[in-house]
Amino acid sequence: MSLRHALLALVAVQPMTGYDLTKHFERSVSYVWHAPHSQIYPELRKLEKAGLVSARAETRGESGTKRTYSITPDGLEELVAWVEQPTGRGPVRDAFRLKATYFEYGSFENARRQFQAHLDYFGEECRKWEAHVSQIERRETVLIEKRLSATPDELHEAVVAYKVHAYRGLIDQARAEVRWARRGLALVDTLEAAHGADGAEAPSAGRAGTRSGPEAGSGRLREGSVP
Repeated sequence: MSLRHALLALVAVQPMTGYDLTKHFERSVSYVWHAPHSQIYPELRKLEKAGLVSARAETRGESGTKRTYSITPDGLEELVAWVEQPTGRGPVRDAFRLKATYFEYGSFENARRQFQAHLDYFGEECRKWEAHVSQIERRETVLIEKRLSATPDELHEAVVAYKVHAYRGLIDQARAEVRWARRGLALVDTLEAAHGADGAEAPSAGRAGTRSGPEAGSGRLREGSVP
């Protein structure tokens, strides 16, 4: 249901076309809730059918039309009710940590490469979110300007502060992921060094269990070693 409420929050700022909504969605909401264009337009139709937004057809060019969406009183009531309702947490589904649990099936180099990619990704996300927070604090994003212009002056500080706090939470998470990936890289170095100290052979590119010789140095689990 979060996509529905994100769209309601956007049209609560001012009436917007579907194009405007997708543009502002990409520049703000997508940082915390990803949704492709293929989901946004059908959701707008559902909101209109439910009476949460109204749509006005307008001429575009010589023969085209565009639909401009506005929030309705029922839509605003739905948005407020959603904000006031506590959000539950779903079960954990972390694809990368699931894979990292079984890195012994691959080589040390594979584990190192994947931890490094994880570190690079979240390092870049951290820089992106920090830049976005700076823009919000300076009140320079297009959407924050529009939202502030539609909000009473006494609430301006809250509008900015809540958004900064939310994105700083993403920054904290990204920094934690970077630290975790660095510990993973250090772990791989430690494990590989221990295998080398034992006189094990160099890492192998072959599939586990396909070689006849010892494979300890590869960091891979040998065939038949798991009960």
